[in-house]
Amino acid sequence: MNLIKAVTKLITAKRRASQEHADFIAVIRQAATLLAAGRPLTQLWPEVASAHDPCNVTPVAHDSNPKCCMHHVLITQHSAALLGQPYFAHTTAPSQPAGWRQLSATLTLAQHTGMSLADTLYRLADALEAGEDAHQAREAASAGPKATASLLAWLPVAGLGLAHMLGASLAELLTSVTGWVLLTTGALLALVGRSWTTRMIRTAQEQ
Repeated sequence: MNLIKAVTKLITAKRRASQEHADFIAVIRQAATLLAAGRPLTQLWPEVASAHDPCNVTPVAHDSNPKCCMHHVLITQHSAALLGQPYFAHTTAPSQPAGWRQLSATLTLAQHTGMSLADTLYRLADALEAGEDAHQAREAASAGPKATASLLAWLPVAGLGLAHMLGASLAELLTSVTGWVLLTTGALLALVGRSWTTRMIRTAQEQ
């Protein structure tokens, strides 16, 4: 039961992370669209925030990193504009902290260089989507090797169980020279198999 709960939590966490990343990219595209339509950057974020439902959490006053939802995170940036602070400089969630750092750096660079911010944000959103597609492709490529690694890890246990069902004595196996040779050989083969599948997984994730 605990294992099922752990797996369920893991799946739920992955889905939530994927949705938060998609929402983050949507925020960037919404901001780029409004900028292209002539909205000033200082008045942009409350309008983008209106497209995202607020959560039930009441943010702490003057908290520059509420983390709870996109709506409240975006609302805090209106205060940052009034205070002349860098946008999203302290934001780490929702979505990945690295994405917020990229957005903050992009906005700061655009403000200092005068480059077209709308076009730059569109390019950033495209790059983040391409990175997500590449991540999903790596996950798909490594799914087979991971399944193989799990199978190899359980094979020795399954072999001992099968031997016991067929009438073999585990006590004799552990007290005889032949038994120890078989166990040692099996352990070495298991280590080789583990090393091989780990290398396959690493190769798939690096592509």
